[in-house]
Amino acid sequence: MENSQNQEAEDSPYLCFQRTPSLRRKWRKRYGGLDGNKLLEPNKDPDMKDDGGMTDRIQQRSGENQVDSAPRPAPRCLIQNQVQTAVQSPVQRPISLVSPGPAVTSSNGCLKPPLPQAVVQPEDRGPPPPQPWFPPQQNPSRRRAAADVLFDSFASDGRINVNQFFEAIWSSGLHRSDPRLRECFFHLRKLQDAEGSVDRNTFHRCVTGFVSLILKALQGRFVIPDFSTFTEETQKLFSRCRQLSSVQEKENMDSTKWGVSICTVDGQRLSLGDWAGSLVLGEVSWPLVYGVAVDLLGSDLVHRYVGMEGYSGYDSPFTLTKTGIPHSPLTETGAIVTTSLLQLAGRLSAEEEEKFDSVLNVIRRLCNKEHVSLNCSSFQSSRKSSVRLQALSFYLQEKKCFPEKADITAALDLMLQCSSTEITCESGAAMAASLANGGLCPLSGDQVLSPAATRNMLSMMQVAGMKDYSTTFHYKTSVPAVSSSHGSLLAVVPGVLGLMAFSPELDACGNPWRAVHFCQELISTFQLHSFDIRTPFRQILAYRQWKAESEGYQIMNVLLAAFKGDVQALRRYFLSGVDVNAVDYDGRSALHVAAAEGHTEVIRFLLENAGANGALQDRWGSSPLQEARRNNREAAVRLLQGAV
Repeated sequence: MENSQNQEAEDSPYLCFQRTPSLRRKWRKRYGGLDGNKLLEPNKDPDMKDDGGMTDRIQQRSGENQVDSAPRPAPRCLIQNQVQTAVQSPVQRPISLVSPGPAVTSSNGCLKPPLPQAVVQPEDRGPPPPQPWFPPQQNPSRRRAAADVLFDSFASDGRINVNQFFEAIWSSGLHRSDPRLRECFFHLRKLQDAEGSVDRNTFHRCVTGFVSLILKALQGRFVIPDFSTFTEETQKLFSRCRQLSSVQEKENMDSTKWGVSICTVDGQRLSLGDWAGSLVLGEVSWPLVYGVAVDLLGSDLVHRYVGMEGYSGYDSPFTLTKTGIPHSPLTETGAIVTTSLLQLAGRLSAEEEEKFDSVLNVIRRLCNKEHVSLNCSSFQSSRKSSVRLQALSFYLQEKKCFPEKADITAALDLMLQCSSTEITCESGAAMAASLANGGLCPLSGDQVLSPAATRNMLSMMQVAGMKDYSTTFHYKTSVPAVSSSHGSLLAVVPGVLGLMAFSPELDACGNPWRAVHFCQELISTFQLHSFDIRTPFRQILAYRQWKAESEGYQIMNVLLAAFKGDVQALRRYFLSGVDVNAVDYDGRSALHVAAAEGHTEVIRFLLENAGANGALQDRWGSSPLQEARRNNREAAVRLLQGAV
């Protein structure tokens, strides 16, 4: 019995993948058993070499089977020695937790699952060296199969239109200047013919290395799946906020500037209004300096010199905690002390002039190396009027708040340089998205700040980023944010998106009131509050990751997309592995519905790209062609007659 179990587990290690729902039978028949969710998984069969030979693992299995087929079981000590020898053998591969491995015989003769790799590693093998982050590499055969699916979903007469292909990608929210698709876009544009189309081989050469991101965009697996509806609702909200005005704004025409830029953790981008204008960071740079200090020195060392309390408008800035340190790194005194701590970091340059370059490089990497530079005129003007900061630094020096051998003048210059750094709303949104993604830039894959430093940074923004309005803003939105007296506001929805808004008009607390109102309405409209319960009737405005849909729900959505004439939604379900020939309780398929409504684009996609069956009949015996004739859809009749 034990040998039969071993043989069954070894002969069919992928038995769990054979139980596929009936909805995807046509997909397996056409594309070799690959569905949309498992389409990009790496090849999990480690037992075959490239030349077709067996690996050492299979040879070892055959040896174990011969031992198990002996008439008498081996002694327990011998089995233990065999297990130890197999663990210490240098030629055996470490057992992967992803792919199912062979059953391991324990000392009591029972079968148990394979051990993790960390358990079977030899003791003399040290920890693996840290490797830089790269996108997951897929097997070439799987990537080619995925490229075939993409080509079939867009192809017409054996060729694919490049403009149509990229328009479908841009509609998912990705920007045309996205560095992840820049090379693919360039090569397809270069190799297209006079009609703007390419053949299958050219499409494979240009798309195979980017198929994972493209499929994720077209399947709607981004954090905001329906980005077009999100854009429409956000534009309405932006227009309503633009119409708000005050008495001071009517007198000052420059205060009418209003811009917003949004970037998600998947790289989806939206910019509205005056987003291209340059703006100075100001107080927005304080949490960035704090994050760099925590990343270099650790939170324990940083908070020996600065507290972590919420913002409170004291009567005088010359106030410290009971332990004699500034209340928060997001106050003037706390920002001065935090900047002076950067002199203790060994990884920063020794020269004071190069320390700002190191901090500026961190900001640039967070912004995906977009528009980030030093505004020299703003720095010189703020340096001339820095009497207040010098007085605060002398007070802190008297109270011994600075670390030993700290250069106060250099710390003030570095703080003013960071505050005088200028960005745009678009680059600021990319920076906010990097913070929402745990310090990892979603556009470049660069891990700029550690997740722990990013968490501490967002926590301080949540309790003290909005000055006296911090508690009220946290009550209404529950998201970290920071604003400056120059009119900029940076808000972060962890795991979802980041935004940068600019409006010069300030309220009584020193925050841009129009940007504050926009953030509050955005959080409320899309149910992004931490304590929101996303009710079903508002699910259309809750743009979270789509959950796994049942078979009946998928059929209903496919028929609804055919009824509306939504080719993009049908392509999304087709790429996800849904059978377009699935029928409802009346036996009507998506082709029946599209023929009855006369949507020629949907009919053409279902017949030419998705391989729909035009001869299906519903429970009344009607085919799609008969449905088109009954509803007087002449164009649909011609298409269906050509297919038949």
